[in-house]
Amino acid sequence: MDTIADLGFASYFLTVAEVARLIRDMGIRSAARGSGAGSLVNYALGISFVDPIRHDLLFERFLSTERRTLPDVDIDVESARRHDIYHEIFRRFGPERVTLMSMQSGYRARGAARDAGMVLGIDPDDIDGIAKNLWRFSASHFREAMAEKPELRDLAERVEGSRQLDLLVDITERLDRLPRHISMHPCGVILSDTSLLDRTPVQSSGMGLPMSQYDKHDMDPMGMIKLDVLGVRMQSAMAYAVAEIRRTTGETVDLEAVPLDDEPTFELIRSTYTLGCFQIESPGQRELVGKLQPAVFDDLITDISLFRPGPMQAEMVKPFLNRRGGWEPVEQLHPDLEPFLRNTYGIVVFHEQLMRIIDTFTGCGLAYADVLRRFLSDEDRLPGVEKFFLEKAAERGYAPEVIGKVWGVVKGFGSFGFCRAHGAAFAKPTFQSAWLKTHYPVQFMAGLWTHDPGMYPKRLLVAEARRLGIPILPLDVNRSTDEYVTEQTQDGRLGIRMSLADVKGIQAREIHRILTERPFDSMADLKERARLRASTVQSLALVGALDTLYTGQSKRTRPAIAARNQATRSAKRLQVIPGQLALPLPAIDAPTIPDGLPELTELEITREELDILALDVSHHLIDSYQPALDRLGVTKAKDLLNLHNNSKVLVAGIRVATQTPPMRGGKRVVFISIDDGTGCVDATFFSDAQEKVDPPILFSTNLLLIEGTTRRTGPRGMSLQASNAWDLAAVALLLGFATVPRRRQQC
Repeated sequence: MDTIADLGFASYFLTVAEVARLIRDMGIRSAARGSGAGSLVNYALGISFVDPIRHDLLFERFLSTERRTLPDVDIDVESARRHDIYHEIFRRFGPERVTLMSMQSGYRARGAARDAGMVLGIDPDDIDGIAKNLWRFSASHFREAMAEKPELRDLAERVEGSRQLDLLVDITERLDRLPRHISMHPCGVILSDTSLLDRTPVQSSGMGLPMSQYDKHDMDPMGMIKLDVLGVRMQSAMAYAVAEIRRTTGETVDLEAVPLDDEPTFELIRSTYTLGCFQIESPGQRELVGKLQPAVFDDLITDISLFRPGPMQAEMVKPFLNRRGGWEPVEQLHPDLEPFLRNTYGIVVFHEQLMRIIDTFTGCGLAYADVLRRFLSDEDRLPGVEKFFLEKAAERGYAPEVIGKVWGVVKGFGSFGFCRAHGAAFAKPTFQSAWLKTHYPVQFMAGLWTHDPGMYPKRLLVAEARRLGIPILPLDVNRSTDEYVTEQTQDGRLGIRMSLADVKGIQAREIHRILTERPFDSMADLKERARLRASTVQSLALVGALDTLYTGQSKRTRPAIAARNQATRSAKRLQVIPGQLALPLPAIDAPTIPDGLPELTELEITREELDILALDVSHHLIDSYQPALDRLGVTKAKDLLNLHNNSKVLVAGIRVATQTPPMRGGKRVVFISIDDGTGCVDATFFSDAQEKVDPPILFSTNLLLIEGTTRRTGPRGMSLQASNAWDLAAVALLLGFATVPRRRQQC
C-alpha cells in the first residue's frame, strides 16, 4: 500500500478494480494474467483470483519504487463477450474518457510476398503457392531462407532464371516490418480524464466505437491509462460448459471454488490425454506433462513455466526432470538458497527465485534485485551488475568459490527464467479446464466445439470425443441450434448435437428462421416456412439434417431428398406470414421421392460431410483408407505405447498441427501432429528427415504417411522421430484403392 501511494498509482488500481467488478457484474468470466498476480492488492480488490501468499509470489516482480512506470494489469475475459465489455466500459466511464487503442500492422513474409507479387503482375495462383511455403521466417531473410529450407529449393531454382521472381524476393525483403495498415488493437482500451479527446486523434473502428490513432507505446508519454482486456476463447468455452452443466443436470459449478488438489484431475493430466485443456494440449506440453507427472498444483505452475522459449533454450527442462525422477542428484547452490530452490530441485526456473538469490547474496532488497535481473540481458550493463554482485557478496562473507559458482548461475539463467506469477495465473484456468474435462467431459467438449479455443482444428476434438465414448449426434433441423448442445440419447447417455452454424454457405438469417419456425413436418414445410435457398436445403439434406423428416424412409435416402430440390425449385411458393402456425402436411412431398434409391456408402457420407461441414462426423476420414493401411502395415496411435523404444513403424493420419519452435542450436526442427481416429501421433522431423521429404508434404499435405522410430516420452507417452513422409492419398492410389477427392480433404 505504501509503494502504491508513493508512486501515486492508487487511482489506477481502483480504476482497474472497477473494470473487473463491472465484468463480474455482467456475469462474465475473467482472470488476471502476468506479474500482477503477485500483488496482494490485486487479489484483495478482486482483480486477480490467484492468492500470492499461498503460491509464494513476489510483489516486487510486479511493482516497486525502483521502477516508477505504470504497471500492466491484463485481464482475460470470455472472447465471445469482449465487445460487450467494451461497450459497458464506454457506458460506465463516458465516451469522452475512453477510446479503443489502435496498432500498426507491419509486413510479414507472406503478406509482403502477396502484395509484391500483385504489384509485379504475377499470376495469383503462382503467388499463392509461393506464399504458402514462406513458413515462419523474417521477410528480410527471404533469399537466405531459399538457400537453407528444402521446401523453397524449387523456388530458388526458378528465381535464378526469372527477373520477375528475383524482383519479388528483393521487394519482399525490403517490405519486412514496414507499416501495412492501422487496425484495432485486439485488447487495448485507453482510459483518461475528460481531456482525452483533446489529446488523441480518433477514428472509427470496425465495432462502431471510437479508436485512438496512437498505439500502445504512446500511452505513458501521453499520460493515459492502457488497460488490456484480452478475449480468451477458453474462458468462453468454460463458461459455456458451466451453463450446459446447469441446464442438463441442475448443478451450479463455481470454477473458482474447485479444489486444486483434485486427484482425478491430476490423473487426467498425467495420462497426457489433455487435448482441449488450456496451455497443456500442444505436442510438446503433452510430452512434458507425461514426463513430469504433476501431482500437486505447484507442479502445474512449474510445468507451464518450463515450457517457454527461455527455459527451453537454457536447457533447464532435462536437468529438472532428471532430478525430479531421481536419475540425477539434487545439488543446492548454497544452504541459504535451499528454502526457495527446494521445489525446483536446486534449479533456477523463476524470475522470483533469481531475485531472491540476488537479494540473499547482496542484501540489496527484492525491488532492486528485480532491476538487476532485468539488467542481466543488457550486455552494456552486465559488467556493472557483476561487479556489484561480487563486491556485495564478499562483504556478506561468502567464499570466493561460492560467489563464482552462484554468479555463474545468475548470469547464465538470468535472461531465460519465467515469471512464477505468470505461471500461477495460467495454471488456474489450466487446472479448471482439466477439471471440467475430468468430471463433465460432454459439456466441456460442447464448449470447446462451440468456441473453438485451442490450437487444433475442430475435427480433432470430434475425434477426441469419439475416443472418450461421447455420442456425436448428427445435424437435425428440428433439434440442432447455432451452438453445440448437450442432449440425452435414447439409451440415456449424454451426447453432443452438431451445430447448424457449421453448414457451409448457410446464412445467419436462415438459421434464425429455422430456429423460430420449427418444428417442421417435411422438406416442403421447411423450405416454405424457413424460406431457405435451394443450395442450403441441398447441403442440409446431404449431411443428414433432414433424415428425421422421413421416418418411413431409409435414413440414407438423402440423395433422393437432394434431388427433390430440383423438382421443387420451380414450384409455386406458398405465401407464408412470419410467425404463422404450421399446417401439418407430413406427406406432401413423399410422392416426389423416387423408390429404390441406393443408400449412401460410408465413403460417400464422409465426402459430403467434409465438403459441407469440414468435419467427418459419421465416420473418421482415415477409415476410408483402412484397406490401404492394412496392406502397408500401418500402426495405430493407440497401439504405439505397447511397442518397444526405437521400434521402426509406419503411421498415417490427418495433419492437425505443424510447429517450428526456436531451438537452441539454431537448426530448424519441424513437429507435425497427425490424427488417425484412435489418437494423436507427434512426429519430429530433424534436418536429415527434412531433406528427404518432398517440400509440399512437410507443410501443405493434409493426409500423411510417416515412417519413423518410436521414442518413449514418459510412462504414458510415445512420439516418433520421423525419417520420411509421403502423401497418403497418392500412396493409396498407387496401391489401387479409391480415396476421398483432394478438395474434400482440405479440412
